[in-house]
Amino acid sequence: MPRRPSASSSDGSSKHKPRVRFIFEPDRTSPNGITYSWLIHDTYSGKEKAATATRAFWLPFAYRHSGEYSEAELRDLAQQSIWQMEAQIQHLREEFDLVLARPNTPELVGATDAEKLQAEADTALVQPMSVAAPAADLMDEFTDAL
Repeated sequence: MPRRPSASSSDGSSKHKPRVRFIFEPDRTSPNGITYSWLIHDTYSGKEKAATATRAFWLPFAYRHSGEYSEAELRDLAQQSIWQMEAQIQHLREEFDLVLARPNTPELVGATDAEKLQAEADTALVQPMSVAAPAADLMDEFTDAL
């Protein structure tokens, strides 16, 4: 596991820890507002869940950017992030009774035309286009704010 920066001062206290302040105030009716309102007000440990999700997506990149970790440590951290995200994917599948489906990814690098067509066909069989478009728009709005 990668080293973590020391949080305590030389006398062992933690009262002088450097802090990162993060203020995010989305409109409550936006996808971000609905998501964070639910996390913070309607779930157990909502702030930690939000922080865990952010770390799973971005911590390996942040640690690599710091220049303080070996390639082996970064690969280990990236693998742990993948496992966290895969566990969340499985949780989504179970909670919403979803079948395992390949995403619509015809733009895959190196994919042949036949593979692109097959990916489109597989997705069309599992996910109607009328359902996919609004969800994609919501995710775009969500990521645009980040």
